[in-house]
Amino acid sequence: MTVESLNSIAVTQDEGDARSPTFAIDATGLLSWGDGALAGIQRIEDFLIKAAFADPDPDIEVVALNLSNQRFRKLYPFEQKRLSADHIAPFRVRRWAGSATALRHALKAIRDFPMAKREADRQLASMATNGDTGLRFIATRLLFRTYRLYRRAHRRFGWSKPAVPPPPIGIELSTVLISHQVLVGDNRAPVSNTTNTIAFLCHDLIPTIRPDLVSQGKLEKAFGPNLESLVRSGATAFCTSHAAGQMLTSHMSQAGISVAGLHRFPMPSLLHEAASRRNMTSRLEASEPFVLYCSTIEVRKNHIMLARIWQQAREEGVKLPKLICVGRRGWMIEELEAYLKSHPELAQSIVFTGPISDDDLIGYYRTASFGVFPSHIEGWGYAASECLDFGVPVIVSTTPSLIEATGGLMPAIDSTDQAGWYAAIRRMSEDKAWHASLSDSIARQHRPTSVAASWAAIKAGLQATGTSAGPQRK
Repeated sequence: MTVESLNSIAVTQDEGDARSPTFAIDATGLLSWGDGALAGIQRIEDFLIKAAFADPDPDIEVVALNLSNQRFRKLYPFEQKRLSADHIAPFRVRRWAGSATALRHALKAIRDFPMAKREADRQLASMATNGDTGLRFIATRLLFRTYRLYRRAHRRFGWSKPAVPPPPIGIELSTVLISHQVLVGDNRAPVSNTTNTIAFLCHDLIPTIRPDLVSQGKLEKAFGPNLESLVRSGATAFCTSHAAGQMLTSHMSQAGISVAGLHRFPMPSLLHEAASRRNMTSRLEASEPFVLYCSTIEVRKNHIMLARIWQQAREEGVKLPKLICVGRRGWMIEELEAYLKSHPELAQSIVFTGPISDDDLIGYYRTASFGVFPSHIEGWGYAASECLDFGVPVIVSTTPSLIEATGGLMPAIDSTDQAGWYAAIRRMSEDKAWHASLSDSIARQHRPTSVAASWAAIKAGLQATGTSAGPQRK
């Protein structure tokens, strides 16, 4: 994202404006993600953070959760550098105070909040070493952990008095749009009382309404109770689709909970906009025709049905284009792996690439014959809308979000209807007139959503949320 892409909707302010920000985007989740390829939720959080960084409006800020005191803080300089990709409004840039000052602040945080967990020591060590990940960081983290255990002993045996709690937040904020990690994690409850209004991204309610399609780990089990508690407290939902909003309101209605606020924002065409800046959106001829499915490999994405379809085609002597499956491996794919192992000949017809770069993914979209998205349930279905962004016809399942993501322009088939999918895939491969008519519908009726338009909708929702929230919660 560039500053130029936001100029049309940003409020320009003098760089010396000393007013406190009003709204904040929480970067806690993305900071903990590491260096892996971004997908799904992380892509949207990355978009929000970069948009906030590049926006010259001083009313917006990027924050992270201080794991010592469960309050939000401004980002450290090394965090800004890591997340902003250098596209940052000059007045936001922070300078490192130096080792001595950083160490002093870290030790004070440990004295004030000795009961914080190990992750707080990691966060403080990163701050004290300005983002170092080597031996200096390891030594500093061990030092902080040792000092924390010492301070806990002081507290336990009454050798020191509990610190006076600090103000609720270091910067005066009306609304914080929390990251997904805060929503599902142990920090959700204390965070709810730190600012006037908490907002959250509602991608979907799949862990709650279709638990059979997700792993039952700690975070997945906590998702439903956390979400209900958050909505009950008056938090505002920013939904990635109308379908996600309907999931939320329907579930909360059944639970007897009123949704205080709900905003729908258009999902930005992130990959297409990146491709446009590099003049990489035109269609290219592939050396060999192929079908594209870009998605995490997990049970709800229904790769197993595609494997069975390609195997059926082989057994019937039908030549389908090669299927390219892009995405990292996720949970509950034992059935798929067993099927592929028992049909090794499918390796000639189906390729699993694993995570790939954005440039490589752009290349796949520019050359794909068509796309498939047979997922059982989605909150949006990014790859379906990305197919349309690049002019690629795509067959989707009848889950409402995928019909919404493709504007009702593409053929939709029930995710359990293998015969229907087989027929549609064969027709898309063989019926050139049908394929051309779908491509023409995309060209006439679909337009990618700009980053600026999506960010403008997010900001408008935050402003409306802050305005309607009333006096600051005590």
